Amino acid sequence: MEQPIGKVYSQVVNVLIFIFPIVINSLQVAGDLVLLILAMMGIYVAISQKLSPFIIKDIKVFSYLTIGYFSAVCLSVLFSGQMGELAHYIPRDLSFLFAPFIALALYKAEINVTYLLVGTKVALFIIGMITINQFLLGAPRASGVMNAGVFGNLAVSLFFIVLVFSNNESIKNKIFSIFALLSGFVAIIASGTRGAWLSFLILLGVYFYYKQKNEFTTRSKIISVIIVSIMLTFSALNQSIIERTNSALSEISNFMSGDKAPSSVGVRLEMYVRAIDNIEDVPFFGHGYRTSNIVVFQNDTSKIGKLSVGFNHLHNAFLTNYYNGGVVLLGALLFLLFLPLRIFIKANSQDHGNPIFISGLLLTLGYTSFGMVSILFGDTYMNGFYVFFLAVFMLLHAKSIKAR
Repeated sequence: MEQPIGKVYSQVVNVLIFIFPIVINSLQVAGDLVLLILAMMGIYVAISQKLSPFIIKDIKVFSYLTIGYFSAVCLSVLFSGQMGELAHYIPRDLSFLFAPFIALALYKAEINVTYLLVGTKVALFIIGMITINQFLLGAPRASGVMNAGVFGNLAVSLFFIVLVFSNNESIKNKIFSIFALLSGFVAIIASGTRGAWLSFLILLGVYFYYKQKNEFTTRSKIISVIIVSIMLTFSALNQSIIERTNSALSEISNFMSGDKAPSSVGVRLEMYVRAIDNIEDVPFFGHGYRTSNIVVFQNDTSKIGKLSVGFNHLHNAFLTNYYNGGVVLLGALLFLLFLPLRIFIKANSQDHGNPIFISGLLLTLGYTSFGMVSILFGDTYMNGFYVFFLAVFMLLHAKSIKAR
């Protein structure tokens, strides 16, 4: 029989839940440290109470998904034929190894969602200040403590968590949320990450689709129109967005017309085309970790080929995982993204008013969209963020279902 741990334990967990979104985008290693503390707490619970995260109904799906993905990555490294690389690359994916115990630590606590929301809002304010500071220092793109692509992607995910939960808040809290959202939006734009901009538009469309089904209140409609109007106006007047959008359209047009001169978008499109053309030659277990570009472009002496072979991924998580780890690694990635997505969609269809379900849906859908133009889970920040928020939302989902 499970033993209660107490209020002090829950308070510690809630403080960590508050801290994580703040530090993941602003302080190096701090997010990993929070996850490590939660993992150690989960291991303590497992040993002291003889509990396994793989048999507890509320968290076992999450536990199998994350440990399954970690195992698939390990297989990919082993099949690369470079055993020495195991120690170098696997630490980036340790969040998935410890994820079941992170979930167990959360499971034994009484989670207060307010801590999560306030921490997420503060996080948006902080990345907004980071953006302004880097702009004043002359940085071409806001990036925080990571590369600009990851910074923009995580800002998008934080933005929609706050947006979804803001609908059920009081006027005073909504005002706090609006300023946090505007701060986050500035960070998304300033990151200069076209993939993040595209993901933002996709998630915004999905959000309004579900809000329409859930019947907007008049107040929510007015607030939403104000926020969207401000954002669209800012976007339309922002020179960076105009330049990078025009550049992308021009490079797409040049590539489609047969121009093989290297360009940011052209190189990516060439990777997609070449990878898809050779997809039938991929072995069941793939070619090995970080070998996708070598396999696809090893005999290509063109300018784009020489440039592409220097990357360690195909700028598409699904193609990269398939080349690196075959059906096993791609399958693990698809399960990690789409099984939770299906769970949240089903839950939302039965209870439209619960923001947990839409937040979880947008988290997984957002990561899916990031993966269309990026490596996705090759970065410790992206890994830790997904593990943390997926654990929280899947656990809150399970408890919401039980409480009906």
